Amino acid sequence: MDIFVIEIVDADNVHMELLREFQKKEISNPKKWNQHCFSYLMVDRILRDFYGIEDREIVFNGKKPFLKNREKFFSISHSEDFVALAFSDFDCGVDIEKIRLREFEQISKRMGFKCNTLEEFYNEWTKYEAEYKLGKPAQKFKKFHFDDYVITASSVNIQEEFEIYIQSGEVFPNANA
Repeated sequence: MDIFVIEIVDADNVHMELLREFQKKEISNPKKWNQHCFSYLMVDRILRDFYGIEDREIVFNGKKPFLKNREKFFSISHSEDFVALAFSDFDCGVDIEKIRLREFEQISKRMGFKCNTLEEFYNEWTKYEAEYKLGKPAQKFKKFHFDDYVITASSVNIQEEFEIYIQSGEVFPNANA
């Protein structure tokens, strides 16, 4: 599984008409609309440039997006100014959360998490969300920490290997080269 972490503020430099082409649902909040469209633009670009996939038509099974041709599976998550995109040959889920101070004890109790620290809470929360986005029981999880963010990816494949690419101002490597 490849996980891409991309700063969304770069979407400000993308022409609005181009972003509009990648709108998958109606969203009235301008920031959330920008995140949504930018995410699908990045899914399209990674499928095209990193994986060399020509047919990139996205359809939905309920709320879960997937490629119509099932050539790759993907998952999307946003938090603050970042989007995390996971791509796999198998069903996958991803969640990214910025760690911020919050009263986590009541949420932990309600969700059945066993957490004594804020970091433990975010580890459990992102694991829960990644599996929820997977839509079925996960066979394997992988956690990453990036600045003040926790990223968890989940897969139905027990043999899944995970690679993370964090935007650094450079173009992502092309796996097809």
